[in-house]
Amino acid sequence: MSTENKKVTPLIEIKNCVMEFPGVKALDQVNFTLMPGECHALVGENGAGKSTLSKCITGENQMTSGELRVKGELIKIPSYNVRESQKRGVAIVHQEFTLMEDMTGVENIFVGRYLKKNGHIDWKALNKRAEELMEYMQCEVNLHVAVKHLRTAEQQIIQLAKALLDDPQVIIFDELTAVLQEKDIQNIFRIISVLKEKGIGIVYISHRLDEVFACCDSYTVLCDGKYINSGKVKDIDYNGLVKMIIGRELENVYPPINENLGDIILEVRNLTAPKAFRNINIKVREGEVVGIAGLLGAGKTELVQAIFGNHKIVDGEVLVKGKPVKIKSPQQAIKLGMGLVPDERRTLGLVMKFDIKDNTVIPSMDRFKKFGIFQDHQAEMKAAYEINEKMNLAYHSLWQNVKKLSGGNQQKIVIAKWMLRDTEIFLLDEPTRGIDIGAKFEIYSLIHELTKQKKAVILVSPEMEELIGLCNRIYVMYEGAILDEVEGERKTQEVIINNLLGVNAE
Repeated sequence: MSTENKKVTPLIEIKNCVMEFPGVKALDQVNFTLMPGECHALVGENGAGKSTLSKCITGENQMTSGELRVKGELIKIPSYNVRESQKRGVAIVHQEFTLMEDMTGVENIFVGRYLKKNGHIDWKALNKRAEELMEYMQCEVNLHVAVKHLRTAEQQIIQLAKALLDDPQVIIFDELTAVLQEKDIQNIFRIISVLKEKGIGIVYISHRLDEVFACCDSYTVLCDGKYINSGKVKDIDYNGLVKMIIGRELENVYPPINENLGDIILEVRNLTAPKAFRNINIKVREGEVVGIAGLLGAGKTELVQAIFGNHKIVDGEVLVKGKPVKIKSPQQAIKLGMGLVPDERRTLGLVMKFDIKDNTVIPSMDRFKKFGIFQDHQAEMKAAYEINEKMNLAYHSLWQNVKKLSGGNQQKIVIAKWMLRDTEIFLLDEPTRGIDIGAKFEIYSLIHELTKQKKAVILVSPEMEELIGLCNRIYVMYEGAILDEVEGERKTQEVIINNLLGVNAE
């Protein structure tokens, strides 16, 4: 059996890859091998070089030095580009959508590659081919409506169908599951199994290490652009993989939960919003982390947006420090001491065209005035520097565009801007989405520091371990209503799962 394996030609083989950008060595002597029918995890912290390496495979980046072979053939690097990689059977599916939202699924799959008959687009042939792709993946998606009307998971399936159009032998999944719910992730795993059976090799990039153990055969770890190790997933455990990724043991993943609570600082009574949630009652104390769990569509995000004045309510009231308040805009919520870290940091939490300094001071600009008229840019700069140093932000200049930062560092800025504002109530909607294990730990420590300062935190998360590890209490939402409140001995995965499915568990 081992003799046969040695005869199999790797789909991708990279030796001693060096990738240099002006002033930066992004990859340094990296090795990587992908075999047919294998799902190979490419893991590491943000900035480790995963995306850079994948771009070397697709031809978007041209290696500075090293050797790249595709299906055994040595590639001439200077002439290797995206079009060339596609001809050789290499495809990539990105986390961020590249779809035209006003076009249908069929139109998106074939955009730029329409089949024609008698000078006209042959829609019959295109529809037939699209149906074949769906059948191949064993998926049902309405391909005849504008993709903006489809669920996120369905849009991802269309992106995957687009990648499969040219029958690739190598597919790179770049953070494909970062925005998906558990049942949709399981569907991706099923599709991966189908692809592997056809002999297709998959490069699987993800920060969710549990997914590596669920669907991957092999792994390669990168750290600071350097190759650390490769091996079979079955030969390593979770802690061993974490140690390779961050270079140390990750002990006490969750800091101790603060038990020294103060008065009730935020209370929501019978809050109702049409088609989102109804009769919501929650309380949060100073120094407390209150979790909100729920499946997709349960109303979690709409609830925190409504508290922040960004989603219309028709009934109920919000009380801050015991006093009823009417919050009709985020500006009012900010003045009342609230800050929102949204689930989509790039589109809702940051202004991607701005630099670090401007993003950090945006909510606090009214506090940096000279003579009550002129903006004190020197004071802004000093405050932005001090808070970002405190956040342990990895950056080289306050004038660096936030687009250039890793996901974890972007998230630190979103939190930093509210800390600078001296926010008292933090509304955190999936604050660790799409960031690596090391950055997650830093966010957990930040949440702990906030509670020690008597700040109140509402935490929305799809990860039960995260909620259990960080929260004093957890409200479980089901179809727009709070089904249960769990704490103490009842704060277990079993109780929460039963509630998520609409079954009360004692």
